[in-house]
Amino acid sequence: MKKKLSRIICLAAIATLGACSPFHTRTPPSRVTVPSRFAQAPAPAGQATDPATDLTTWWRSWNDPALTRFVEAALAANPDIRIARDNVLQARAAHVIARSTLYPTVGATGNIGGGGMSWRNPAGLSQLSDGDPATDAHLAGIGASWEPDLFGGRHADSRAARALMLGQQAEYHGMQMLVAADAAENYLRAQGIQRQIDLLDRSIGILQRLRTYTQARFVAGQAVSADVRAVDEKLSIQRARRPLLVEEYDLHRRRLAILSGQAPENAPSLPAPGTFFVPAAPAGEMPDTVLERRPDVLARRDQVEAALQRLKSAKTDLLPRFGLEFFGGDGRLRFDGIPGLSGTGGLIALTTYLPIFTAGRVHARIHAAHARLDAAVAGYDRTVLNALGEVEDAYEARTSADARAHDLAAAVSQAGRNVSDVTGLYEGGQRMMQDILRARLDELDAREEVLRNEDMQTLASIHLARALGGGWKHEADDAPPLPSRTAARRHG
Repeated sequence: MKKKLSRIICLAAIATLGACSPFHTRTPPSRVTVPSRFAQAPAPAGQATDPATDLTTWWRSWNDPALTRFVEAALAANPDIRIARDNVLQARAAHVIARSTLYPTVGATGNIGGGGMSWRNPAGLSQLSDGDPATDAHLAGIGASWEPDLFGGRHADSRAARALMLGQQAEYHGMQMLVAADAAENYLRAQGIQRQIDLLDRSIGILQRLRTYTQARFVAGQAVSADVRAVDEKLSIQRARRPLLVEEYDLHRRRLAILSGQAPENAPSLPAPGTFFVPAAPAGEMPDTVLERRPDVLARRDQVEAALQRLKSAKTDLLPRFGLEFFGGDGRLRFDGIPGLSGTGGLIALTTYLPIFTAGRVHARIHAAHARLDAAVAGYDRTVLNALGEVEDAYEARTSADARAHDLAAAVSQAGRNVSDVTGLYEGGQRMMQDILRARLDELDAREEVLRNEDMQTLASIHLARALGGGWKHEADDAPPLPSRTAARRHG
């Protein structure tokens, strides 16, 4: 008995180790041709092979401690990141479950019982008591079952679970990337709004002076009421803009609190903005390396692998399955007045199953798995195209904003010279005070355009860093480990 059992187990183990599917299943090829370089990327200033910029913590390139603090606080406490981490844990547990099907299941069983019997004494058992003799029994043993994976279906299920686990890990990294960009955008936009509010207050102050001057000229008969109303109109428009800017500023502050896992009522106070600065656009980025860094592309690639392995598993349903079952135990049965019965034994069985008629169910599952694989490849292609498009759009937006910055700086310089010229003419008696005030308003208008373009540069830089896949660390084990068995028992 033991020799037969050993032979069967050895043969099954050898077959399992060499488990392979007789089907040849391959991933459909991607229909996207990845370009060799980004068309909108700026030409390298130095050598043609400039090293790529490290985008792991791209927000540090702003050299703003407050920005770094807000981004890293969001990465540490954001609820969406916590959800993504827990999804990784779930996927890891699912992978462990899938792998467990490759191994035997062993369990212990036991029972004990007792009671009474009222005998109707047959012939030959007259020696039994006419009372209510006690009875008791016990049984204990070990059972094992195993379905050897002869054709690789269970291995394919395990590989599919691993691919899904890696996909969840990539989505976790993608959430880090999005949260970092969101926090940086809200902080830097809030700083830009602070600059706009300061410029608006200066404009309102000049308009108030112009209104006072125009009113005085109207009283002196040197201006008409329409001149006063025209200044009042501009002043009212500028004053009406301020509450909207304050509202938008507070919105970004509340968003920073929420991103960091805080209530919006605890919106942080932001430091006064310093001199505007935006880092240079990342250089040396190639499409293939960007796609290898983008978490969404990696997640889609893992989904393709999972769909491929599920298709392989579905095809093995056409093949026979074999199983081994074993039970060994010891038991005793005793009746009062009768010698007890006890014994030790074992049972081994080899089971097999071959689908003959399933009303097309197995083939339908295979067709569905084929369709899911094709859809996964199409989804991968779509994600790759979107990723390449986002990089091109962000590069062009940054290049355009940089080009406008040069012309707008020239416009501000010209407006400043105009203020100086008009002031000189006023001092020479050739211009009036209103000419100086209007020249200053024109200069502020030019500066406002500069502020708008600075916001465009900032947003383009953030979007570019996100499009290039920056904002997360490529580590082998970012998410927390699975709980230990002791902890699982404690929580269970």
